[in-house]
Amino acid sequence: MTILFGTLGWRPQSLIPSIRSTKHIEKLYFYHSDNPETIKARDKVVEHCNSIGLPVQPIQLPNVFNLIDIAERMKEDIEKVRSEGNANIRFNIAGGTRLTSSAALLVCILKGIPTMYVHDETFEEIRLPLLQMDYSSNFTSKQKVILNFLRKNKERPISQTDLAEKIGIHKATMNHHIKELKKKGVITIAPGEDDSRVRMISLAPHVDLLLE
Repeated sequence: MTILFGTLGWRPQSLIPSIRSTKHIEKLYFYHSDNPETIKARDKVVEHCNSIGLPVQPIQLPNVFNLIDIAERMKEDIEKVRSEGNANIRFNIAGGTRLTSSAALLVCILKGIPTMYVHDETFEEIRLPLLQMDYSSNFTSKQKVILNFLRKNKERPISQTDLAEKIGIHKATMNHHIKELKKKGVITIAPGEDDSRVRMISLAPHVDLLLE
């Protein structure tokens, strides 16, 4: 069975061809804004799904102009669907704002999801030639441990000394990893409030999109 994801703008025709072409489709999830014209299109897509007995889940985004927030929501939804045992996922990115489509494309690249769009005039479905980009492969196993610790504790920065102690890494070894992670742009380093000599480590914004 296959789960279809999609983005929707003002035209239901941008999404319906993918519903028809997806073999063994089990459910449709699609993202949309609160624009009145988009709401009309949403209702038409839901009506079409109901007419063919296809379960559908429209998802209204609170801000269709925030690429990172949209991408994080899409990634969470895809991971949830996969955790339920649904490995076959397709994504139609033809509708919605440019940032909504861009967020969907970013997530599809990161997660290795087959992606397509629908031609504006012919309504032909066109597959995009994407390859999965596994950015996490650029990190060593120990660096992943450090990044995942920072992700789970990102409410506040932690000193480099405390980070080494909590993970169980020698201070000199931690210093090497911090330098490498800084070069890759995935952490930030700031002086401590009480002691400027202390190095406070934080996960760079939205790096968790790259982590599994």
